[in-house]
Amino acid sequence: MAKILVVGGFGWVGSNVTEALVDLGYDCVLTRHATTEVPPFLRKHLGGKVLLEPADVTSAPDLLRIGEKHKIDGIFCAGRPLGTESKGTLANLRAYFDMITAVFAAAETWNVHRVTMTSTVGVYLGLGPAPMKEDQLLPIPSLGSAGYQKIAEIASYEFARGSGISSVCVRLGGMFGPGMDPRMPDILPRLVHAAARGEPPNLEGLFLGTAADDEIDRPYVKDLGRAIAMIQTSEKLASSTYNIGAGKPTSNLELVRAIEQAVPGFKFELPPGRNSRMVMPALDTERLRNDTGFIPKFDVRSGVAEYVDWLKAGNIR
Repeated sequence: MAKILVVGGFGWVGSNVTEALVDLGYDCVLTRHATTEVPPFLRKHLGGKVLLEPADVTSAPDLLRIGEKHKIDGIFCAGRPLGTESKGTLANLRAYFDMITAVFAAAETWNVHRVTMTSTVGVYLGLGPAPMKEDQLLPIPSLGSAGYQKIAEIASYEFARGSGISSVCVRLGGMFGPGMDPRMPDILPRLVHAAARGEPPNLEGLFLGTAADDEIDRPYVKDLGRAIAMIQTSEKLASSTYNIGAGKPTSNLELVRAIEQAVPGFKFELPPGRNSRMVMPALDTERLRNDTGFIPKFDVRSGVAEYVDWLKAGNIR
């Protein structure tokens, strides 16, 4: 049976997409490099629906060796080059181009059905609060990793045009849920982890605002994984770029109210108003709904409740 290769399958997004693919009946091969700890919800599938192969995501020979052992019919790339951050911009760019080249070389060699690459809501940063559609023109200046993911989007389009292989980019909203690193510079994991453990939250060094009206599109990671799995496995797609989000912004006040409902006794006072200088727009998801039929199963309240239960069950992330 043909399998789907998940590049970066031990990571937060990759592991949740793998779980969704398995739920749809697909077998997956996950690349393993620096990270060796298998996400808890995938352990029961190891050796069966989920197989592991060592590979450096920047190495075409490493990826091609996987195809010598497994029949691969699709690639989802959630990976990112590791260990280059301290080496400067040129090293970062070289590693990112090496990863893209390795993935597309494998896809062309194996003649896969589809390649899906990750991008981010960050590509829309600065374009306003209104829900963004995929055909919105994007500025060249970028913040953080968004510039690299714009490169991936262009490369994906050119690869599809030249190879005839379906290549898609998914722009991910500010997801949350199992696997989220509590050290992320985001108020949501800081508050949820603190509430689940009965500890005061640490809000130092946050990237986005901490006021009541600061907001961002927040899909639950299980919904996000399922949406990507549906895109990856759809027989035909009408577009090459898809927003994946809740389709509406969630304010910090809504988040606190959801945590208070999930953890009785939790209280946290937010400063009023809005203090974030960066406006993260919501993602218009009409294209995703029309082309795949995807409908989210979670809202912020049900997502936070499940996330809290996951943490209270003893899971670190």
